[in-house]
Amino acid sequence: MPDPMLSPLDRLAANLRRGGGRYALYPAPCAFRPFTDAEFRAAVKASNGDPIPAPIALHFDIPAIQRSGFCGLDRPRHGVGQARADAYRDRLVREIGLVGSLFDRDRDVVQVSLAPGMTRWMDAGQVGELIESLDRHFHLRSADAVDFAMTLDLDTLGTTPLRDWAGLGFGRVGIGLAGVVEPGGPAAFDAGAIIGGVESVRAAGFSNLRVEVPYGLPGQCESALESLLAATIAAEPDRIGVRNCAIGTEDGLSSGVPEPMQARLLLRAADRLEEAGYLHVGLDVFARPQDPLIAARKHGSLHRDALGYGVHGAVDLIGFGVAAISQMGGCHAQNPLDLATWEARLDRGQRAVDHGIELEDDDRIRAAVIQEILCHGRISTAVIEEQFGLDFREHFAEALLRLAPLFEEGSLVPDGRTIQLDRIARLSARAVACCFDRWNRTHARKFTPQPPRTAQPGGGG
Repeated sequence: MPDPMLSPLDRLAANLRRGGGRYALYPAPCAFRPFTDAEFRAAVKASNGDPIPAPIALHFDIPAIQRSGFCGLDRPRHGVGQARADAYRDRLVREIGLVGSLFDRDRDVVQVSLAPGMTRWMDAGQVGELIESLDRHFHLRSADAVDFAMTLDLDTLGTTPLRDWAGLGFGRVGIGLAGVVEPGGPAAFDAGAIIGGVESVRAAGFSNLRVEVPYGLPGQCESALESLLAATIAAEPDRIGVRNCAIGTEDGLSSGVPEPMQARLLLRAADRLEEAGYLHVGLDVFARPQDPLIAARKHGSLHRDALGYGVHGAVDLIGFGVAAISQMGGCHAQNPLDLATWEARLDRGQRAVDHGIELEDDDRIRAAVIQEILCHGRISTAVIEEQFGLDFREHFAEALLRLAPLFEEGSLVPDGRTIQLDRIARLSARAVACCFDRWNRTHARKFTPQPPRTAQPGGGG
């Protein structure tokens, strides 16, 4: 039973204070090292050779300065000229050909997604050319068999030809509120803009909508968050993400808002969303009961990768563009973080992979545990022991020692074959996951890559 001396709010604040990365992938980019094209080709060959190769998800990224953020002012203020957008598209087409040539053509693509902010760079026609290129080099099947996902900013919906994007096959869209909620004050906003924006996106033909609600902004009070949540709930999106804007780095370092206030706002958001009928998927993601994320969690196929939560299970994620991340069973790889280096490699006819990591056995074990924590709110200790041939208590003695306070307060509950996370622990699951992260504590950073953005296109979170 939870310690009666500690309130849920106190326990949540303590967990937020413990920190933890975003864990969109493990190991995180802080563990990456120089990674060669030969290593990348070997990883693809091994993936192709699996008895049942994983399905493929394809993702386009853009330079960090142009990505849309979800926390007020951390978003691009200016568009990109036509010539620059065309040049970026042309190189993406070149990269698709170079990378796609490595993959067996009979492997199904289950998802295609765009980085937040990409619709500021390119129009639907340009992205249509990218999709045509994907279709030439990968097995896309029919449009209705692929999960096309993108992100839009609420403040640009009025000038975005939504039906053109829906016509390309995009059905899942995330909506950022950065244009109507600003930091530095009481987080005033236009409630009608949120409701009208969701209605216009749904009317254009998008089938699954997510709205990102920011909390932890400087000066944001509980009543302001309540109003923002009320307007978002009234718009009836399929998914709602509650984005902690007080956490600024992959290591979960706070940007100034104290943990007790972060905890108060997060708990208030979770209460309101659950009262409105939304179910907690994991971390900061909530969805309606009929949403595919909820079904995937019930069926055990919910999976978390560099794009956040997904319903397709484990996939080979292949990224194109500046800083794009690829994940294939045995390795993680990332393109150069700067535009000039990425361009130069493609102009020389080379694939752009720049750094990454080959997973060791211990990395795979820890990644499996972290998946359990973030996707299912538990650690199936008996399953981990059987799958990897280890004694859980012995292998993770150090992690269990660090987690002792959470067991004592009732946030973690052992029941023989599993360790269950209670509601407070699920809301702050990064604090549990970080105790199993050896890279976070023991390895110096030779690279400082851009962290993966969770809850990206249309968001899985």
